[in-house]
Amino acid sequence: MTVEELFSPEGPLAREESDYEFRPQQTRMAAAVMATLERGGGLVVEAGTGVGKSLAYLLPGALWAVSGGRRLQVSTHTRALQEQVMERELPIVARVLNRLGQTLRYAMLMGADNYLCVRRLERLAQSPELFSESAMTVLEDLAVWAKTADTGQRSRLPHLVAQGLWRRICRDPEFCLGQGRQGPAQCGRCLYRCDRDRAEKAQVLVINHALLLSAARLPPSDALVVDEAHTLPDVAAGHFGMVVTPGRFLRLAEETAALARRAASGGEDADGSWAEAQRWAGLCAEEGPLFLKQVALRHGFSESVAEPGGRLLDGSWGKVEPPSLPDLERCLAEVRRPCPDPEDESVAQALQVRVAALRKDLRELFEADSLETARWVEWFPLGRQDRSECGPALRGFGFELRATPLDVAERLSERLLGPGVPVVMTSATLSWGRGLGEFKEQVGLAGARELALDSPFDFRSQAALFILDDVPDPSDEAGYATAVARRCRDIIPRIPGGVFILFSSWKMLRRVHELIRDRIKGRPLWVQGASGNETLLSDFILAGNAVLLGVDTFWQGVDVPGSALSCVILTKLPFPNFASPVESARRRWHESFGRSYFDCWSLPRAVMKLRQGFGRLIRSAADRGAVVILDSRILHKRYGETFLEALPPCRRISSMEELSRFFSRRKPGKKGSKISAERGRYHRRQEKDAI
Repeated sequence: MTVEELFSPEGPLAREESDYEFRPQQTRMAAAVMATLERGGGLVVEAGTGVGKSLAYLLPGALWAVSGGRRLQVSTHTRALQEQVMERELPIVARVLNRLGQTLRYAMLMGADNYLCVRRLERLAQSPELFSESAMTVLEDLAVWAKTADTGQRSRLPHLVAQGLWRRICRDPEFCLGQGRQGPAQCGRCLYRCDRDRAEKAQVLVINHALLLSAARLPPSDALVVDEAHTLPDVAAGHFGMVVTPGRFLRLAEETAALARRAASGGEDADGSWAEAQRWAGLCAEEGPLFLKQVALRHGFSESVAEPGGRLLDGSWGKVEPPSLPDLERCLAEVRRPCPDPEDESVAQALQVRVAALRKDLRELFEADSLETARWVEWFPLGRQDRSECGPALRGFGFELRATPLDVAERLSERLLGPGVPVVMTSATLSWGRGLGEFKEQVGLAGARELALDSPFDFRSQAALFILDDVPDPSDEAGYATAVARRCRDIIPRIPGGVFILFSSWKMLRRVHELIRDRIKGRPLWVQGASGNETLLSDFILAGNAVLLGVDTFWQGVDVPGSALSCVILTKLPFPNFASPVESARRRWHESFGRSYFDCWSLPRAVMKLRQGFGRLIRSAADRGAVVILDSRILHKRYGETFLEALPPCRRISSMEELSRFFSRRKPGKKGSKISAERGRYHRRQEKDAI
């Protein structure tokens, strides 16, 4: 069966899905994906909102894999998107293939720290003195649950586990005894192994970008699809970079001390070597965080300033590591030799490897000197949840050393492009109006075929754009925040459904929230960070008329169909923060090639992000809503036309009254009974809570 027949109005997909809508763009993408899988090479697809790109790559990809005895690897940006593909799209694909007489096996893998380790759980449960009563209850319940579980994924656990405790019971490849060193019984109880076995047998394997780029040994694949590909360069920059935090020193010290106590209680410390390792670990826990603070002080940090900040490393710092770190590495090497317990020896070896890696990172941070890498120190006020990560030596502020490459194209090409392995990259936003060439160069796919598909939605009738011309320039922070808050108070009562207010900085979000939180009546007002993003988004959808203030996370990858999101207020053109250390390094790097940082990087990034923010609004053919931009620079600066040309053609609104009329004429879209029922339960719950 051809791809065109699969997606035709009378084809198996239409027969399987009662609400299927034929979209020519989806069929074109599916045909291009199948052609790439069959003949090899690369394909880059920009598929506008509503094309249905997930099924456009999954259905031909699964058919190609099943019919040829092959495996397709699909990488998404986040774990939430992985689960969406697994729970929503792949079951549809499996049913369609079943109609064709084919059976599809699919599975999902995440990074190591997303899995419960039964062995680490058992070891910790033997030390109840280390935990509170509530934490021990969680550990005991997990131990019972693990006996019958078939996956160790964190999202499937019967308890919400605090991050500090989770780090001590999750799978850590460095502490894993490894295949071949476990007995059959222990191997059979490894929950990660259960997921791994399913992955080995799968014809479609869903992973995420972080796992794709890691050194983890994944089952071999015959083709790769990268969804949400616009995020890949940033994920790669983070992966190929490095970060040194106080937590790295503290966790090394804690785990070394725990191992030393275990060895001593088992009579393994006759020569005192474990006691010496524990002493150096304690010094490391004290010196490491203070060392990071000293670097920050040398680069302009002052405790009298309460704002986060950072500075590029100047290369003149004399010390590259705390004095105790080499001694800790030496002690861990020595205690391994007489260690009678193979498991203790394995853990000691892993700790030594981690100390060596930390020392290597510190040397590269201070001794490397390349314009292609940004190296900086940053500082930030500590929240309540951060304090356990920084230790008692740091009061009020946390400190980190970071490095990230500015160009990842060559590394991506080496990591992802195997000989003869087809690669498809797709997203709704890959360009800023000048073609896909720049994106292809960023990801090392310069020679890939490309396809740009418009959205099937009718933006001229579904969407309106309102640009206000009376908000001060964002450089006047106080006046700008006051004006944004005033305009938001004017706009929100005119919107019958939900509202996103999107910011480019946490500082401005907090200022505006302070100014409007007591002035918004009759609807929920939430701020990103008040709870987990997924919980926040779920409550926002169920409320139907909430107001949500958000930053980066809510500019992209968020799907809210229907009137639950009727208006998106973009408070500022989303240029990168040119004063940040990494952008300062990027500007220096571009200028070393004689290029304009603004024209080659800052403007394209801002235009793409504005397109992503606009794209939150219209998510289905029944949606209707308005985007409001509170940055008049789009009207008066030379680059403003570049932003406007990149947005979908839609109705322009010129006054608050016209905005009200736009929504008063709004035709109610069809609402699914399930969503309506859920919203009813949500509002009844809210009323009960209020009483």
